[in-house]
Amino acid sequence: MTIAAAKAKIKDQKTVIDNLHIKYRDGYKDLEKINSMQQKENARLTSENEKLKQKNAALESENKTEEKAVETVKKQADIIRNLKKELAKANKALDKARDSAAVLRKQIKKNSSTSDKPQSGNIFKKPFSTREKSDKKQGGQKGHKGHTLNPFSNPTEVIDRIPFENCLNCGDKVIRKEETRSKQLVGIKMIVTVTEEVEHTGVCESCGKIHRGGFSEKFVNPVNYDDSISTLVTLLNTHTNVAVNKITELFDILTDSKICMSGGTVVNMVNDFSVKSSGTIESIKKHILESFLIGVDETGCRVNGKLDWMQIFANDMFTLFSHNKKRGDLRFEEEDLIEMFTGILLHDHFKSYYRYEHLDHSECNDHIDRAVKAVAEILKHPWANKFRNLLNNTWNRKKELLANDSYFGEDEIAEIINEYNSIIDGGFDEYEEAIAGKSNIRYFNDERCLLKRLKEFSAEHLRFVTNADVPCGNNVAERAAKEIKRKVKVSGGFRSDKGADNYARAASVVSTLKKQKLNIFDSIKGVFQGIIPEFSQSATHPPGNPASL
Repeated sequence: MTIAAAKAKIKDQKTVIDNLHIKYRDGYKDLEKINSMQQKENARLTSENEKLKQKNAALESENKTEEKAVETVKKQADIIRNLKKELAKANKALDKARDSAAVLRKQIKKNSSTSDKPQSGNIFKKPFSTREKSDKKQGGQKGHKGHTLNPFSNPTEVIDRIPFENCLNCGDKVIRKEETRSKQLVGIKMIVTVTEEVEHTGVCESCGKIHRGGFSEKFVNPVNYDDSISTLVTLLNTHTNVAVNKITELFDILTDSKICMSGGTVVNMVNDFSVKSSGTIESIKKHILESFLIGVDETGCRVNGKLDWMQIFANDMFTLFSHNKKRGDLRFEEEDLIEMFTGILLHDHFKSYYRYEHLDHSECNDHIDRAVKAVAEILKHPWANKFRNLLNNTWNRKKELLANDSYFGEDEIAEIINEYNSIIDGGFDEYEEAIAGKSNIRYFNDERCLLKRLKEFSAEHLRFVTNADVPCGNNVAERAAKEIKRKVKVSGGFRSDKGADNYARAASVVSTLKKQKLNIFDSIKGVFQGIIPEFSQSATHPPGNPASL
């Protein structure tokens, strides 16, 4: 290669290098510009990033605050839910407490005229009367026949009261007339009579055998009490409910300590009567079974500290008491008396009586009237007064018809039954209206059960309408139950089963003697001597104006 060519090539190479330098220089400047721009963008991005970090920190702070707020809201929501639950429980408890308070207020308002409570429970309450108020004045009415004591025909002592011989006014002589008047003063005194038997002894002249006169049956111990004392002791203990120690004290006082018997002697006399009254009790039981109707009831009594029961079987002329361990035993001295009976059984809806399906049953409307009266006076529901008026008017109508030897016709009986059912249906409507919207309805439970009973057992409650021989109420058994209540109220109960059984027998005999209008003292004395009283049959139509109607 020539020098000129080399130089030309070198020149070209320099040109290329210059161009590259120019290009590099321009590229570098561009790169510096780009770098400067990138630095500025990076600074801007860094600034924005810082701002975003700050915003993010603020957002995170806000988020945490919001999360706390959400947690707080959740907690508050849980608290509100729990409070609502507690409030619902409290409202439910409050409604229940109000219902219970209403039930208690209703119980407090009840007395013996509106429930089965005894009259002794009417303390501090205004006395009431079951009689309808009239315009008549109190006391005996005009034309009423008065009653007074009749003079005794054979006075024990007669004292003549003679006027003065001379007039107290002028001093002249007083001339006696045949005209006399007499008045009597009645008194009583205890006379102790003592009958002594003396036994004599003899010896046979031939064989030397000793013969004795012997004592009568009653002469067992050196000193014995006769049947008059045993009779009085039995009546005092079982009929007038005098305690054993008071009986011994009474005899000691009245006889000036001539008769000082022990408590054991009193108990033995009552035991002796219980044994000797078996024949009389059998006679009463026979007449009870032959009657067309038995009123039955039961009442509790304490025997040796435990609750036992006295069953009552009664009609207008006879009464039987029986001591049982359970209310539902319904036995008379371990014998199912009702199973042998074939007439009408009158009771107060104790369900155990309905197991005797072979009998016609009749419900006591005395109990119903008291329960319905409670609805009328406490709940103020109109159906109750309508029902009471129906019973009252029907019973008065029945008495009026029987007094005229007549009775209800079929149409009248059907009308009474229809009115009865209509009143009960109206009662259910009033009950449903009263409980509408209420969750606690215990306050109205008695009314619901009462209406259900009246509906289901309407035939038994109206038996006194459909059968002329059936009374409206079970007074005959309830009066007998009061005998037990009086005994329990005085003595508190019986110490043994034997004491309760002895009382039941004695009370049966005395109650029957009263109904038969027999001399109670002489009849009891006769029982001690083995004599069974002669009883008349039950009346054809039992008396029985129910106490509440």
